Amino acid sequence: MKKNYMRNWALLALLLAVMALDSPAALAQAADSSRNAAADAKAQDAAKNDSNAAAAQDTVDKSSSSSAADEPWYANSEGAYTVSLGTGQLISLSPQPRTDQSIPSGEYVEGAQSVYLKSRDYKYQLFYGGSISSVYTNSLGGVGASQDLVSTSINPYLAVFLPTRTGRYLLQYSTVVNPNDTSNGGPQAYHTATLSAMGSFSERWYWSAQSSGSYGSESARLQGPLSFLVVQSTPIANTSATAVLLRAKNVAFSENSFSVGWLKSRRDKISFTVLHVYTGIAGASTNSFGSHSNAIGGTLEYVRSITQRFDLRSYGEAEKVLNGPTCDTAGGGLGLGFKMTHSVEVDVRGGPQWSSPTCGAPQSANFSASVVKNFGNQDKIYASVNRVFTTIARLDSRWEDNATVGFAKGYRRYSFITDAGYLRGTPITTVVPSYQGYFVAPRVRYKLMNNLGINAGYRSFHGTGGNLVSGNLSYASVGLEWYPAPVHFR
Repeated sequence: MKKNYMRNWALLALLLAVMALDSPAALAQAADSSRNAAADAKAQDAAKNDSNAAAAQDTVDKSSSSSAADEPWYANSEGAYTVSLGTGQLISLSPQPRTDQSIPSGEYVEGAQSVYLKSRDYKYQLFYGGSISSVYTNSLGGVGASQDLVSTSINPYLAVFLPTRTGRYLLQYSTVVNPNDTSNGGPQAYHTATLSAMGSFSERWYWSAQSSGSYGSESARLQGPLSFLVVQSTPIANTSATAVLLRAKNVAFSENSFSVGWLKSRRDKISFTVLHVYTGIAGASTNSFGSHSNAIGGTLEYVRSITQRFDLRSYGEAEKVLNGPTCDTAGGGLGLGFKMTHSVEVDVRGGPQWSSPTCGAPQSANFSASVVKNFGNQDKIYASVNRVFTTIARLDSRWEDNATVGFAKGYRRYSFITDAGYLRGTPITTVVPSYQGYFVAPRVRYKLMNNLGINAGYRSFHGTGGNLVSGNLSYASVGLEWYPAPVHFR
């Protein structure tokens, strides 16, 4: 029995020894299994994260692609912008998130406060509004009246935006009605209609068209809104059209242009533009005769984007006056566009110019320069100088040197705006001096609400030379303006 007892203890000791020898390997195997399981879990998590990251990147890429598709590369071309005949705001034909014509920053604003035409779901939009003012007219020497007077000026405005999947069209109409203009023998009116359009033929080819026509009383024209050009996506007063006093009863102006652009590469763009300009001036009396002028022209431009801030440009241009003393001119040059900061833009161009002897004093160069500083959504300051070809009859000029300056400052509900310009023509003959003139137009606006405001302003015109009688003309006005949000239909 004792032997059996000893044998049992020996077997128990042998079993314990085997277990002791085998436990480190078991523990190591367990640890390895645990590490392998953790590694597998990490690998699965990493793969899952990579998958999520790839999916997120795909979403970003698709979003970027969608955004790029929504805003084509030609959305910032010159043909993509126009100016409202009602509020004077910059209008972008490219799709933007904002879609109202409120004027919270004053009558003439730009940038984020501009009127943007939303094309979501391709809905048509109807813009409407207007203003009514009491106008005091002073200093009418040489312009057809001999006494000061007070009159009423009514300015209705209507516009329709017609978007399609390959183009966008904006029709605008505005008129200036003076129902009690006693100095001109009865009610006077001046009508203006414009068409702005842009679209694409393909991913690399686009087109744009601009057409404007005006007709009516010269006295009503001068009381209406200022004429503006779009330079560097900013409305700038058109000195060539504003600083001209015409001794005439009725006037007519028409300008039409069509452009085609080609994106050669991501950095290179080529565009070609053709244009036609007509001016007509009716006689100041039944015994006087009118004057008419027709001209055609074309421009070829190449733009090379060096960086996102810097562009190099080369261009060639030609124009021809078709009736009266014909005139042929052609030129070209180089230029650059430079965005110095996010708010300062500079555009400079110039080159040689050749003209036929019938164009008058020879011109050896063409030039244009402008600088715009935007201080924010409400404030801006700009300056521009250029030499332009003109076809306005009876000015005795074919070339004009223009200088234009302006600023806008917003303070709470107030907006202070001023535009001024000077024009100097070059004479065609030595018998009649060329026309020279300037204008100054300070204005102030008080916002009652987003679509309603009170405005007051002063406008002074001075002109001399040409086949026109020299004169001075000044207006002081105060009125109420109303531009509600547009109506969407279809």
